[in-house]
Amino acid sequence: MIDPTETTVPDNAVDLSANETANCYIVKPGTTVAFSTAFKGNSTTESTGAVTGCRLLWTDNNGLIKDVKYAPGQRMAIVWTGELSGNAVIAATDADGNTLWSWHLWITDYDPAASAYTTPAASSGTTWTFMDRNLGAMSATPADGFRTHGMVYQWGRKDPFPAPNGPTQMDENYNYINGMDGETPLFDIEGNILPTLLSLAEYHGTIAKSIANPMTFYAMTYTHTGEMDEYGEEIVINDPVTGDWTDQSDDDLWGGESGKKSIYDPCPPGWKVPVSDASGVTPYDWMKFASMTWDNTNMGAIQDGQWFPACGTRAYASGGCDFQQANAYGGMWFGTKGKAASDLSLYPTLYGQYMFIINGKRTFKVNKDKRSQGMSVRAVRDI
Repeated sequence: MIDPTETTVPDNAVDLSANETANCYIVKPGTTVAFSTAFKGNSTTESTGAVTGCRLLWTDNNGLIKDVKYAPGQRMAIVWTGELSGNAVIAATDADGNTLWSWHLWITDYDPAASAYTTPAASSGTTWTFMDRNLGAMSATPADGFRTHGMVYQWGRKDPFPAPNGPTQMDENYNYINGMDGETPLFDIEGNILPTLLSLAEYHGTIAKSIANPMTFYAMTYTHTGEMDEYGEEIVINDPVTGDWTDQSDDDLWGGESGKKSIYDPCPPGWKVPVSDASGVTPYDWMKFASMTWDNTNMGAIQDGQWFPACGTRAYASGGCDFQQANAYGGMWFGTKGKAASDLSLYPTLYGQYMFIINGKRTFKVNKDKRSQGMSVRAVRDI
């Protein structure tokens, strides 16, 4: 092993952060890359802390990551990739091995600019330029099935979780049954299979916990009050009461209030999570049920040549995969908050907005869901 104090970025390494830093980088297979670990996300001022090393947290393709090192003098991670495609998460760690920040490497021979789609102008005059696939997807071709699904995210988090890669069955307690879990095997740098993300899920998340534990899905749970409502049903309360994955809800985690890319944005440089414009028009306003074609073989919808697979979700109450083959559905988060009740003391649930994908008249309708839900994200150009 090379003494880490002597490690420097190789001359042949591609500097992914040369023009802009981000929480995700697109990497060509079979390359050596480096990126700055000095600051959080796209920030130029918020330090990640006293980084002493870097390591692979997980990859969804064994052999995708050949090695990871840290160049302390340059404050950069160095990653050697194999001749494979897939996703990986790299962590910057302190002297005790704790994760200080992490980055998603989307390793694929994909140039977003080459196939980007610019929407027709909305009634407000706004246009959005979208990637042609979900974050983390290996393809935008419907026949490629689960390779088009990519990652899913809890609303406002930077951390990717693999979408379901097969049909699932769950009981009423969100436990997998009949061996149908839809989980993608994840590997460490030595090729060992890691525990499933469902088994790592926890409750009562915070921003700090999510940074330190990017593999942990922070599920919402319930408090049983023992009291009955007027219909004789037990009153059960969301825990946290907001239905969020964090006890510190923030409407601007993905720039929905400021309109600017945030340090928690999961998109690569030059791209960001879409948000509604200043007039309140949603980024999916251009999508219409009457204009779409449902692909029942590959389970998804097409409009204007853009493929939107029904990817399923990671369930907000467990973190487990939920892909119902008989009635496949999915959702595309965007960064604008969903409408909450006027009296949060009575109805405290907070929501994120998403575009619904299902075989029916609700396809392409904008809806809202609990922020602890895990759904897909499709990036737009950051202008």
